[in-house]
Formats: sequence, C-alpha cells, structure tokens
Amino acid sequence: MKKIKLLFLLLLFPLAINAQIIKAETAYYSDPRIEIDTLHFYSGKPQVFLIQIKDPSDYLDSSELVERNELRRNFDSSDFEFNFITKHSFLRFENGQFIDVSDPNNTYGAVVFWTGNSSDKVKLQEGVRLATEFVSAQLNLNKKSSYIVNSEFYKKEIAQLSKKDDFTKDSEKVMNLFLEKYSVPEVCTINDQNIFNRNSDKVKTLTGFLVNSKGKKIKHEEFSFNEKGHPTRIIRFDDDGKTVYYTTTFNYENGILKSITKNDRVDHIKYNNNQLFYTSDLGGGNETTIFELNDGALLMKRILIMNNDEGQEERNFIVEQRIENDCIHYYINNELWTIDCSSEIGKFPYTHKYTSFQNGEVLQTIDYKVNKIDNSKFQIQSKSSESNSNGTTTILLNDHGLVESLTYKEGNETEKYQIEYSYYE
Repeated sequence: MKKIKLLFLLLLFPLAINAQIIKAETAYYSDPRIEIDTLHFYSGKPQVFLIQIKDPSDYLDSSELVERNELRRNFDSSDFEFNFITKHSFLRFENGQFIDVSDPNNTYGAVVFWTGNSSDKVKLQEGVRLATEFVSAQLNLNKKSSYIVNSEFYKKEIAQLSKKDDFTKDSEKVMNLFLEKYSVPEVCTINDQNIFNRNSDKVKTLTGFLVNSKGKKIKHEEFSFNEKGHPTRIIRFDDDGKTVYYTTTFNYENGILKSITKNDRVDHIKYNNNQLFYTSDLGGGNETTIFELNDGALLMKRILIMNNDEGQEERNFIVEQRIENDCIHYYINNELWTIDCSSEIGKFPYTHKYTSFQNGEVLQTIDYKVNKIDNSKFQIQSKSSESNSNGTTTILLNDHGLVESLTYKEGNETEKYQIEYSYYE
C-alpha cells in the first residue's frame, strides 16, 4: 500500500457557501478502460474522507467495510460530510492542497479530515484503522470504535467467568440440554432444533448411513451413549465410510460433564448456575463458548479473543443468540444474521421459519412444515425463497419411536439416510 502525500497547488478556487463535490476532468491512464477522476472540494461543512482503494479489478468485501460502518454508526450525519473514496482519483481542496491517489498500480488506505475552512489545512492519517478515534479527535469528541469498546467488555466478561465453577440444579438442566444437541444426527434437526429422538434412554449406539442410488449403505457417523442416555463418543467418517474424519469424546465425573475432547483438543467444562462454559485454544486465539438457560431455551454466546490482540482488536468478535419476539435471533458483532421462529415442539403440524440477513436486508427465507401422517410416519415440506422448487422429507420411526430413515425428494432427486441402533438391556 502506497503512502499518501498531501501536496499544495498554486490554484485558485471560486468561493462557495456550501461544501460541494464536483466531478471535474476525467483523465485516462495508459489503459483506456481506467478512468481517473478529479474531485473538487470547496469550503463549508467539515469533510471526512475514508480512502480505501484496491486494484481496479478487485473490490472491497464485507470484512473491509468495518471502518466505514464504524464511522456511520458512531457519528451523526450532521457532524460532517462523509466521502467514501474507493476509486483511483485526485482530490483537490479550496485551500490549495490536493491528494493524489491516482496510480492504478498502487493501493491506498487513509482517513482524511478537513474542517471546511479554506484557511485550515487538511489532516491525514495513514491507514484506515481507528478511523473513529482520528475523526473524534478532530471534532474534540471522545468516541471509540465499537471493536475497542467491545473487546474491553468481552475480556471483563471472560475474566469473571473463568473464576467460577458452581454446579447446581439449573446447571444440570443446562448440561442435559447441551448434551441433547450432541445426541442426534444433524439430519434429524431443523436448523439446530431437535424435533425427533428427544429421548436417548436405553440407546447404546446410533449409527447413521448414507444410502446411495444403488441401495448401498455408507457409514457416515456413529454415536455412543452411557446408560444415562448421555453421549460418550461421536465418530464421523470420510466418504468411503471407513476412514475416521473426526472424533469427539465426552468425559464425565460422577455424572457431570467435565470435558470434551475433539481430536487432539480438550475443552474443560465449567458451570455457573444456569451457565455452561468452556474456552478453546484455537492456536491464534482463545474462543470462549457460553450456553445459558433463558426462559427454558438454551442460548449460545461465543467470544473470540485473538492472542496479543493489541492493535488488531477488530479481529476479536462475538456471536450470540437472543430471544426477541419469541424467536431466536443470531447476531455476529451485534449485526443480525438470522432469525429462527418455530411453533411448539411435539405438536403437529410443526412449523419453522428461517430468515437470513445481509447488511440489514432479508437475504433468504426457508419455511418448514412437519406433518404427522401416523404414529410412525412424518413428512417435512420445505420451501426456499431462492427457488420455486419444494422439497419433501419422509421420516419413518422404529418401534422405539426413534428415527429409522429419512428420505428427501425434490423433483427427480432422491437422498436417503438410514439409522441403526443398539440398546442397553
């Protein structure tokens, strides 16, 4: 990334009462497809420029819009005119200064502030990180980027948790709901909601098979349970049905889950009344996961703190579930990503609606409806906003009321999953 220089021009600008931007001369680089615009800025309202210019053939993805979003979130539109510069160009100011970010062979990143007064110089910060703090200082305010504030809060929350390990009756409820999430194959759930196989009593092992078009069973996963119905091990297999892809082991002391081993990583479980939590070492950072019982629902919060995060706090993040309007809302860094709304489990027809979001706008919706055909047969119908096709899943239960097979059909496409059990006597 090339360093940006502030230069002076021997240039006279006509006076203007209000700040304005004029798209002036358009020049062309050696490649005629690359236009280089000259933007003129006149005196008036304060101006803030966030300069993020990549290669002309590239574009900014959502992860590179953090500082833009921070500025929009932390300041009122009346504080200044905001200019997001993403194209190679010249910026000329009435005070005779100009900024040259025109070379298509270079990328640029900076934050610029100008009071809008023709007698004041333009101020520039190389790099876009902490744009809020830079602009705040120019306006004599005391604002902080949310990732700085949030990181401080996350660390305090984790520090308080790490000192606690208090197993109570509420802890047992949280543990049982948490273990239930690991007691059924994902295909038996609707967006993490367990509709079937809600009781694993007497089940010793559960083995799931993918069934191909020729009727051949390929082992996909294998669950083992103790006599209390709690999972003790989950093995997942590669496509050949033989090679172990992933193993998860659950370790108990006096019936209380104390640790989970995922391949070579061990997560030690602690409790704080209605909370179950653990911290995972991910190599580059530590991720603390918290499950909390809230009005009968088990909600998740996950906080990632990068190692030696000073100077890169924006890489820390939090994901969490919240109950709002009787639905589960899923947030990433306080930005809404999904909403799951469902009817009461165990009553049919059961309905579930999944909605995903991007930049505050609805991205996709999926509607599910589970109909009970008889005591051993159910059908799930799904409809996505992204296509006109509808899929139907037929579920058959065995004599123990557990899922025996799932067959998904959509048009000429058919997929089948079969489950076999062994039981304690």
